[in-house]
Amino acid sequence: MQKLESEITELLLQQGFIAVGFSEAGPVHSSWQKKFKDWIKAGNNSAMQWLERNTDKRTDPTLLHPGTQTIISMLHLWPETEFDSRTIKIAAYAHGSDYHLYLKKQAEPVIKLIAAADPAFRPVFITDSAAVFDRYWAWKAGLGFIGKNGFLINPMAGSRVFISHIFTSLVFNYNPTTLENSCGTCTKCINSCPTQAFNGDGTIDARKCIAYYNIESKEITPVSISEKNPGWIFGCDICQTECPYNQKKINSVFSEKMKGKWMEPSTEKEWMDMSKTQFECNFSHTPLQRAGLDKLKQNIIDLMPGL
Repeated sequence: MQKLESEITELLLQQGFIAVGFSEAGPVHSSWQKKFKDWIKAGNNSAMQWLERNTDKRTDPTLLHPGTQTIISMLHLWPETEFDSRTIKIAAYAHGSDYHLYLKKQAEPVIKLIAAADPAFRPVFITDSAAVFDRYWAWKAGLGFIGKNGFLINPMAGSRVFISHIFTSLVFNYNPTTLENSCGTCTKCINSCPTQAFNGDGTIDARKCIAYYNIESKEITPVSISEKNPGWIFGCDICQTECPYNQKKINSVFSEKMKGKWMEPSTEKEWMDMSKTQFECNFSHTPLQRAGLDKLKQNIIDLMPGL
């Protein structure tokens, strides 16, 4: 299996992923299970009730996809690795193609290679698309450490990465070195949050999170949140902007390939004047589709009540 492991790793790197690791599938550590259950119990998930479902599968991927023996984890850079500094801001990860579709396509040659090695088992590709502790498995595979803001931080790329996994029945020699938290005494991420959404234990209270309200929430953003929002209408990168691990400039041809071909509006008026046809033409295959035009316009109104 060592030869196949090398082939898988090399092929994934050729396809644009910047780091690859292998972990033995099984239940996540009990400390992670407890923290998640306590987080839910405290209501930190707000109205995201889907997080309360399939807890057994979330904490044990062999139940999510029976027969899984190995989880192959990999990282891919965002399409934009510099953070938005305009008046109207969009999270850096969303400045390009829908990463679910793009990353799955990039992984297809590896999926075929793995499927050929065990035709009786269907390998599954996952990227932020199933009940999986993505950061846990990436950490276990040695791809980074968990920062004080709860994000996976890769020593070279910081937190500017997508996390993906392949579930397979194949068994490999597992010897990843997990990385301990290397934040030291730094608390820039926690201190930078204008709404104080961090709980102090590496988790976030969605009820105070700007990104939750401008993407996931169906309700109008509370004034207490909007008045502290410095212009984010989709996502929020404030804590990641401050992280010392995200200060290094990254140049990557693979990152460039993900960037969208559309011209993104730069003012609130351009967004408010946009028609649904224009939005569909420019953003139907981007992460912005998750929120939709009406939601984005409402987010702008929440920021600027007099508009």
